[in-house]
Amino acid sequence: FLGYQRLVDHTVTTQSALVPTLLERNGDFSLSVDAFGRPIQVVDPVNRRPFSNGVIPSGLLSREAQSLLQYYPTANLEAGGRYNYQTPVMKGTHQDSGQARAIHSINGRNQLFGNASFQQSTTDAGNLFGFTDSTHLSTLDTAINWSHRFSPFLSARFRYQYTRQSTDVTPFFAGRTNVSGDAGIAGNNQETANWGPPALTFASGLAGLSSAQFAANTTTTHAAGVEIIRTIPRHTFTI
Repeated sequence: FLGYQRLVDHTVTTQSALVPTLLERNGDFSLSVDAFGRPIQVVDPVNRRPFSNGVIPSGLLSREAQSLLQYYPTANLEAGGRYNYQTPVMKGTHQDSGQARAIHSINGRNQLFGNASFQQSTTDAGNLFGFTDSTHLSTLDTAINWSHRFSPFLSARFRYQYTRQSTDVTPFFAGRTNVSGDAGIAGNNQETANWGPPALTFASGLAGLSSAQFAANTTTTHAAGVEIIRTIPRHTFTI
């Protein structure tokens, strides 16, 4: 028996977020308000005093912040609401699976039978920043059995099974752009597989910047077994 199945699924959802306005990108928070409509007060971290007119001097804008700012999309909704940016985000899944089973009688005393199944899927998940991270999953499960009859009263079955499962996550920036390195941020892993932005979260409700974490995991299992069947009048013993 042979079987094969393929699944392709695409899902699009509309996501909303709060992103920096054109004025805020230049350090001007004079027109910015919080979720309750109150003016935002920006404080100088050195002297703990509010900046004049809510404007941060350009000389105090850090290189790291300006570098990461380029990955934020421009607002496309009118200001004043809870969100000022909206975009469709797509998630695509491709899955292939197959099965095989076979039975073969060699002679009256020996019989072979086995089965195998395989499944792999790839999911490409986007986000509102336009980054698409890929996750690949694969599973292989195969077994073979040999049945041998020594006599009408004694038989044995030998079994071997092999399984393999793997999970690979490839972030959008892996091998593409060293976001943190270009921004001058040190202290993190600079291998190409781990390139990407640092995880940023903001109490103000501004959309946090993040990317998937690289992963490559594989699990392999070997299993073997023997079953012996002895038959005597009125009784059957299995070991």
